[in-house]
Amino acid sequence: MPHKTEYQELKETIRRLETRASIVDTLSNQLFQEQQFLKILLNTIPSPIFFKDCEGVYRHCNEAFSREILGLDRQQILGKSLFDLPEEIPVELAEIYRKKDKALLDNPGTQVYKSEVLCSDGINRIYQFYKSTIMSESGEVAGIVGIMLDITSLEASHTKLEKQNTELESISYLDSLTGLFNRRKFDEVYPSLLLAPREDGILLNFAIFDIDHFKPFNDTYGHPTGDEALKEVAAVILRRLQTHSPHVFRIGGEEFCILFTSNNEAEALKQVEGIRKDVEALSIPHVYKGAAGVLTVSAGLLSMKTRRLDFKEVYEDADQLLYDAKHSGRNLVAQRLR
Repeated sequence: MPHKTEYQELKETIRRLETRASIVDTLSNQLFQEQQFLKILLNTIPSPIFFKDCEGVYRHCNEAFSREILGLDRQQILGKSLFDLPEEIPVELAEIYRKKDKALLDNPGTQVYKSEVLCSDGINRIYQFYKSTIMSESGEVAGIVGIMLDITSLEASHTKLEKQNTELESISYLDSLTGLFNRRKFDEVYPSLLLAPREDGILLNFAIFDIDHFKPFNDTYGHPTGDEALKEVAAVILRRLQTHSPHVFRIGGEEFCILFTSNNEAEALKQVEGIRKDVEALSIPHVYKGAAGVLTVSAGLLSMKTRRLDFKEVYEDADQLLYDAKHSGRNLVAQRLR
C-alpha cells in the first residue's frame, strides 16, 4: 500500500495529465476549427489560389483554381506539376510559367504580372498574378503561394477608354469644318516639323494661303456658302499635295498653311501655283470690286535650305510674303529663298 505522500503525488500527476489532456483537446479543437475556417475561406474566395513547392508541384489549391482554371478535381491536381497536366496546360505555357516561378524562387519575395490564361471553359481571360515565396522554419524557401485576379473586364474597359481618349484627342486637333489639322495642332508640331532631318539639297517649304476678299464673300453670299467654299479650298490643297507628304493646317478663318519638301525652288513654286490655279478653276462666283469674278487665293511661300531656323521668323517671313502677294494685286504667289 503506497504511503499517503506517494498517493498525493500520484493524484497530483493524474490531475496535471487531465489538465494537459483538456488543454490538448481544446487546442486540437481550435486547430480543427481554424483548419476548417481556412479551408472554407479559401474555397469561398472566388479568385483562384494555389501553393507549389520548390519543385513546382501543387500542394494546395482552392476550388476556384481547380474548377475555373484547370477544370479538374483538386485531387487530380495535388501532387502534380505543370508538366504533368499537358491536356490542361500546353507545354509551351508550362515552360513560361516555370521560368517565372524559378525567377521568384531564385529571388525570394513577391512577383506581380499580367498573363492571358486559357480557362477550363475554353475562354481566354486576362489575370493579374500576385505571387510570393513561403519560408520554412529554418529560413529556407519552401514554395510559392499565388492568387489570380480576373481583370479581363477591367482591361477591356481600359482599352475602350484609351481608344475613346485617342479619338477625343484626334478630334481636338481637327478643324470641324474642313477636316484639316487646326491651329492647336499646328502650334504643337510646327517647331518639330521645321527641325525634322532632311537630305542635303532638299528644301523645306512653308506656305500661307489666304482667300482673297473673303469677308465680302461671306457678306454677299452668306456664311453657309462661305463654309462650303472653305471646304472646297481645303479639298483642293489636299488633292494637290497628297503625294508630297504634306502637313496641311487651317490656322485661321480663311487662312491655311502647308509644310512640304521639294528638290528646288521651281518645284516648290509649281506646287503652290498649282493650288492657286486649282482654286481659281473651281469657278466659285465672287462678284466684288477688285475681285477676279471668281473666288481666288493669295500665298506667301518661303523656301528654306538652311537648317538653323527660328520658328517665329519663318512664320513672320511667310506672312510678309503673303502680304506682298495681297498688295501686288491678289491671286498671286510671292516666293523667297532663305
